[in-house]
Amino acid sequence: MKHILILVQSLFPALLLLVCLVTTSNGQAENSAPAAPAVKPIFDFSKPGAGKPWTSINDNVMGGISKGNFSITSKGTLRFSGVLSLENRGGFASIRTKPANLGLAGYDTIALRVRGDGRRYELNVRTSSLFSAAMYRTSIQTQKGVWQEIRVPLKEFEYVAFGKRVATVGPPVAKRILSVGFTLADKKAGPFQLNVAWIRAEKDDGKKPLADIVDTAMAAGKFKTLVAAAQAAGLVDALKGKGPLTLFAPTDAAFAKLPAGTVETLLKPENRDKLKAILTYHVVAGKRLLGEQRPNSLQGQALVISAGGARTVNGAKILAADVQASNGVIHVIDRVLLPPEKEVSPKQAARDIIDLAIRRGVPLFNEGQPKSCASIYELAAESLLKSNPSALKSSDRAILKAALKKAGGEDDTEKSWTLRGALDAVRKSLGTR
Repeated sequence: MKHILILVQSLFPALLLLVCLVTTSNGQAENSAPAAPAVKPIFDFSKPGAGKPWTSINDNVMGGISKGNFSITSKGTLRFSGVLSLENRGGFASIRTKPANLGLAGYDTIALRVRGDGRRYELNVRTSSLFSAAMYRTSIQTQKGVWQEIRVPLKEFEYVAFGKRVATVGPPVAKRILSVGFTLADKKAGPFQLNVAWIRAEKDDGKKPLADIVDTAMAAGKFKTLVAAAQAAGLVDALKGKGPLTLFAPTDAAFAKLPAGTVETLLKPENRDKLKAILTYHVVAGKRLLGEQRPNSLQGQALVISAGGARTVNGAKILAADVQASNGVIHVIDRVLLPPEKEVSPKQAARDIIDLAIRRGVPLFNEGQPKSCASIYELAAESLLKSNPSALKSSDRAILKAALKKAGGEDDTEKSWTLRGALDAVRKSLGTR
């Protein structure tokens, strides 16, 4: 017994070390077990096979005749499209995934990136494969032609059965979610299309992700005219880019202060360049918080920002400052900023006349209307001689006069070529500045 006690005593330090090592190892293993990531992809439609779990179910199961289906586009998006019909008591089209364990335990938000047609769709999740007429749903309002990132907490989903809300049932439990899908049932007959780039689950870590400048403006609900103008000018993608950018954002009320018909005129396709110039005059490169400064806008001309007393930019009052977005900052202003008219030099005016004449004349000539083309070139040459004398060299004037004289005895086709040659020669002489 004495020998055993001595043996235990001699081994005790080693045993104690072993216990400590095991305990530490177990503790480290437990503590270092990877936590579930803050974001879990559910579907990324740019990946091969992302469309396999999806299926479509429309109102024909109830006698309706709506047509809705899905496809994976060449750009790696899921396209839900078709035609909604209200006939035969129908009125819905839907797609959804086949039941499967999505592994969403621990997540509390469904996020997705979509581009719609301005209609209101439903985002659905299901926790059972047995009762197909029951689901949890929430609505998503799309903006026509605009990519949006939408996040919906699971607590905002409501339980419905046969289209009727069941108020006594709580929100879905993440770990039980087996299927996701989309439904259109807005009681508006006609074609529809919804594109989806990805769907994922997220955790609320108390730090709500910032939306980009465009999505932030749309969510505010008072910049509808600004967003529509950005769409018409083809600037949405630029404003949703990496940035950073600073946007001085006129409210809908600010646009309403413009003379009647101004907005409608600017939104016409032929005025796209002018609209683009006005909108880029509201954007500055970089993330600029308010302070005395004169930054250049993306349009090229400078803005004057005053932060002393009443905060203004070019005299417009800043109603709200430093609204943070993921790719920059927004300052809300009370009127639309119009770029000051640039003083045009005589040479630039002459260049503009020639460029416009060629833009208008070439299509007419190519369409078999040489007479109309020649008339435009003739008017341009005469305008240069009479209205822009200080812009032209004596040699330029001589070229134009000789061409006009020669063209007087030619047929319409030759007349067009003669006058075009003279305009090209003078344009080259005027240079690029």
